[in-house]
Amino acid sequence: MEYLSREALVRLFKVARGQNPLHHIALLVGLLHGLRVSETLAIRGRDICDGRLSVKRLKKSRPTLHAPRIDSDPLFDESPLLELAKASPEAELFSWSRQYMDVLIKRYATLAGIHPAKRHYHVFKHSICVLLWQETHDLNAIQDHVGHRSSSSTLIYLRADAALKAQMTVVGMSFNQGACASNR
Repeated sequence: MEYLSREALVRLFKVARGQNPLHHIALLVGLLHGLRVSETLAIRGRDICDGRLSVKRLKKSRPTLHAPRIDSDPLFDESPLLELAKASPEAELFSWSRQYMDVLIKRYATLAGIHPAKRHYHVFKHSICVLLWQETHDLNAIQDHVGHRSSSSTLIYLRADAALKAQMTVVGMSFNQGACASNR
């Protein structure tokens, strides 16, 4: 499972926001709400009511209701989403194709120096789940945030964290030649 670190997300959103603010907000919404590309593209203005985004999940996931993130850092501020919703209550907020979204993520990720294996939209869903796990260590919170019906679907993020810890341990291991020399 591939996901983006906080640093990679900052690089990606800086590039996207610098290129096109509407593209940026579409990518940000996908990250913060753990959306599939088709779920992002299905958002209509009326799906935002009383300052909450109602997400109709696919693949038999439970629908979710989220407050958009209002942040002083424009890279992670969803207030433009609220303005889009007011301006176009009946319209899809991002009236693009899945293929166009794929082109966007690949273009911006390339410019941000993101590894080719991570240049796809679904990486946002994995990224927010890993970040939530790192912050809360609460699988129920992740499950509720992304609408998983089964906790087994959520356990993959615990494994990703364990894999990262293993990689960091290997990188930091000391292979002291002096200790190995006595075993020759």
